[in-house]
Amino acid sequence: MNEKKAKKLFKKYVNNNCSQVEKELLERFLESYQGEDEQMSNFKFDGQVKQEIWNKIAKKTESPTKTRNINFNRSVLKYAAIFIGVVGLGLVFNFLRIQEDKSPELLIEDNAIVLKTSNNQSKKIIVGNGEAITDADGNVLASQDNDQIVYHGKPTQELVYNEIIIPKGKTFELKLSDGTLVHLNADTSLKYPVSFVEGKDRRVFLKGEAYFEVAKDSLHKFVVEAKDMDVQVLGTHFNVSSYANEEAYAVLAEGSVAISDKREETMNEDLSFLKPGQKAAMTEGALVISEVDIHDYLNWRNGDLTFNNESFKDIIKKIERRYGVRIENGYTELEAVRFRGYFENETIQDLLDTFKESAEFDYEITNNHILIKKPV
Repeated sequence: MNEKKAKKLFKKYVNNNCSQVEKELLERFLESYQGEDEQMSNFKFDGQVKQEIWNKIAKKTESPTKTRNINFNRSVLKYAAIFIGVVGLGLVFNFLRIQEDKSPELLIEDNAIVLKTSNNQSKKIIVGNGEAITDADGNVLASQDNDQIVYHGKPTQELVYNEIIIPKGKTFELKLSDGTLVHLNADTSLKYPVSFVEGKDRRVFLKGEAYFEVAKDSLHKFVVEAKDMDVQVLGTHFNVSSYANEEAYAVLAEGSVAISDKREETMNEDLSFLKPGQKAAMTEGALVISEVDIHDYLNWRNGDLTFNNESFKDIIKKIERRYGVRIENGYTELEAVRFRGYFENETIQDLLDTFKESAEFDYEITNNHILIKKPV
């Protein structure tokens, strides 16, 4: 059992949500402790103590009212920390300590995904639903299945656009009429034709971040207009990021793309071509191409966060988008400090506590607002 899975299992146990099988699994881990570590053995973690720990933890979970404010006393925390270490759950100790301090629970706003149609109508898209998307005349344009909308291409001579808007805290998928699959990141909008027109480029307009798996079509280029750059392909996989007030870039996973810089001060007719594993960034005054680890730029599709030598100021923006929260940084000295890290679907509390240990800051939670403070 890896740390992530074990951590989730322990949290289920302290919230009294474990199945009998899961409880037996935890018990086997507890019984497997051999006391070989000198530091651990100082606590005399023998069978009698293990049973006492287990009884105390179980007692704390017997309340029928489910709550995340788990108020272990100090002695139980000490032994629980030993148990957690046995099964590789070091981070859970921080979780329990936070709950002991009775920190307020973070309330995430559930903002809706919005689809805007050509007649300026707005429709809320509920993830998990399955329904038809129609035009003003009742004609079926697309169908939704859980977290994806699929457009059904029909011959047309006129470009009719829809726009989908993804709020912070959510991601979504869109399959365009030509079969192109688009993974949309949080805080992103994409404007696209309901059906592409024969003889014209397949052109979409992006604000935010998206990963494109473009359907091959040798007769029709696929063009992503994003901020001050165009990304042109015939059929390939690539990521584009164009958030406001952030560096715009494209990263190529496979195939080939051509990048054009549309800024007036740098614009020319030359195209820059990317190879797989390369990034084209719209830096000040130039389009810069570099070799990168593409996984650092694609992990968001799995709900993960990667920080590769990024400033705390930029990291805050990513955290806000990923979790749908507002973060106010009252510790401005941290803004320029750079961090590296990788988080797999962690809760925002776990993420903040990890940063808290290394960056040495305090934070307060009020509803979905997080205030980062300089430690006293």
